[in-house]
Amino acid sequence: MFLIVNILNTDFHINFIKSNEDHIFKSDITKKFSNTTKISYFTENDLGKALNFISSNINVIERLLVVKDKRLDVDFELYKIGFVGEIDYKEAPLSKHYLAEQVTKILKNFRYMNGLFSSGDDIELLRLPFLNFNSDFLGILPNIIRDKSSKEEFQEEFNSCLSSIRKIHRKPKRRSGNKRKFFLDNANKYFDLGDERHAHHETGHPHDSYCNLKAHLRFGFKLDARQHFNVSYDSDNTALINGSYLNCHEEDISFRKRVHLNIFTNDFIT
Repeated sequence: MFLIVNILNTDFHINFIKSNEDHIFKSDITKKFSNTTKISYFTENDLGKALNFISSNINVIERLLVVKDKRLDVDFELYKIGFVGEIDYKEAPLSKHYLAEQVTKILKNFRYMNGLFSSGDDIELLRLPFLNFNSDFLGILPNIIRDKSSKEEFQEEFNSCLSSIRKIHRKPKRRSGNKRKFFLDNANKYFDLGDERHAHHETGHPHDSYCNLKAHLRFGFKLDARQHFNVSYDSDNTALINGSYLNCHEEDISFRKRVHLNIFTNDFIT
């Protein structure tokens, strides 16, 4: 399912967009992402309800687009989970054509992201964990979505940042005969997205709704939540890991005498 969540200023704006939904969210565009599109609406005071709604549908969501009033602030974590685009009502008077132009531009940039999430190498990069992959560039990606997802220059800036990550962090393991490339962070940790699915991130207290959502979605696209990165410090997985690492809700977790860690996209660690 392609879920479009609108977070708008008032019920008046919700009713206007609902009444012009077919014109603003053109089906010939939305069908390119999924055969089934669901559009939901929430006011700025109901962000918690919006998150609960997304969580309740997490097993059927394939893609998630969030359209919000540019005057509203939302949790920064939402920019990591969904593809968030902004609209400006230009309220004198409200224009369905003006809104349709803005939404079409957002969907154009969303389609670019759809192409990235169709490539195995790009998916591995795009789902690197934000807290534990030490990089000057990875954390810029959700900022680009926040600032540029509704603008023409979005694709150029996002692609430039991806290129920097590939150039700096995509490397083979040192002193290894294996030509395979890994993602090496600034702390010299090797990240390899494993094929095994023998673990799962935890839910429930003390985890919050974002912990679970970040395991299932990245920038609006469904992930295999059971897949994780194998993280080590050397080519032979023999260097012992001792120290503290931040988990999905930024709690310090200590490890001793481990040769590798399992780190999920949401930063849950086992």
